[in-house]
Amino acid sequence: MDPQNIANLPSQPTENRVLKANHKTPAARYNIKVLRALQHTLKGSPEADLASLLPSTYSKKLQSFKDSAVHPSTSATGSFDSKPSFLDNDVRSRIDAADQSMTLVQLSSELNGLLQPHKDLSTGLVNLLANSEVLYESAWAASIMVFRVSENLVVKVTVDERSTLNEHRSLAYLQQHQHRFPAPRPHGVVRLGQFCLLFTSFIPGITLEKAWSRFDNMEKTAISNQLDTLVATLRLIPFPENTTLGGVLGGGCKDARRGIRLNSEPIFNVKQFEDFIFAGSETASPLYTNLLRSLMPSLPATCVFSHGDLRPANIMVCQREDGSWRIVGIIDWESSGFYPEYWDCVKATNNLTPREQVDWYSFLPDQISPHRYPTQWLVDRLWDRSMVNG
Repeated sequence: MDPQNIANLPSQPTENRVLKANHKTPAARYNIKVLRALQHTLKGSPEADLASLLPSTYSKKLQSFKDSAVHPSTSATGSFDSKPSFLDNDVRSRIDAADQSMTLVQLSSELNGLLQPHKDLSTGLVNLLANSEVLYESAWAASIMVFRVSENLVVKVTVDERSTLNEHRSLAYLQQHQHRFPAPRPHGVVRLGQFCLLFTSFIPGITLEKAWSRFDNMEKTAISNQLDTLVATLRLIPFPENTTLGGVLGGGCKDARRGIRLNSEPIFNVKQFEDFIFAGSETASPLYTNLLRSLMPSLPATCVFSHGDLRPANIMVCQREDGSWRIVGIIDWESSGFYPEYWDCVKATNNLTPREQVDWYSFLPDQISPHRYPTQWLVDRLWDRSMVNG
């Protein structure tokens, strides 16, 4: 609704007119971002002083967003006549039609159809993003944002080209080898300025992270069983002979904890992979390192296709008409590839702390449960404390 029309409305809504809250204004989005940051802090420190957590410039900045909100006009093609205003930590504030663009992976015909009305790729991408809906943004900084650009397509915007390409390759590989698996379909990759844009199909529903508290134990068990079946399906994809571990098509190995480590030399087997993991400390003594490693099972693990970050935030669910819940998609495949069979177990508990209250970890599927790989899981928990990225 145009702001001028809002100003002309009566002070009280009429019986047949309802004023809906607009959650997409700069001021509203700033409040939402501040609230998310507060919630993130309270999760780790429930007794924190909320007043002290608010930025000292909060009121001034909020008012500035209210006063200087820009509502640019658009042309017949949907292009903005002037660059729209976005929050400083919105990646769209750092993207411009003058930025150089390059197609890294061929775009689908559906995506090209959205971009065709514009004079060039950069302009098309900027306007597509400007008209999109924000689906995900981090609490404090927009290092990664996800937008819904059409009814069927979303785009993940990040500065990490390696992870972006790995995710696209994995989705294409998964579509080729398990085409019925519930995962996004890849639609291409573009570099725009300093950012990489990964386009995929939209997965409807809500994250398991948001839905979990609604479930009773029977529903939690049902979801766990569904995920167990999906992981087992992934493991049916054969590990090609004479192929390196890590991302498909030579994407390399990635160990994401608080920080990220990447291998510098090709890894062809589990022993070399564990060499890579146990070389990740600058403080542990050789004695301590060798002692922990000696606890690992002597029989090498098999290599399987792994997601690498199976947590509720990356699992999409929806409710059926009969009231039951089902998994409709697994998202965020940037850490996926061929890894030792225990790797998804280790990574599924990356965020587990001694103060954890959410009982998701009591319902981990058998395929990725610490009960299935107790030694590897416990050794990794100990070793994590010594790692440079732990």
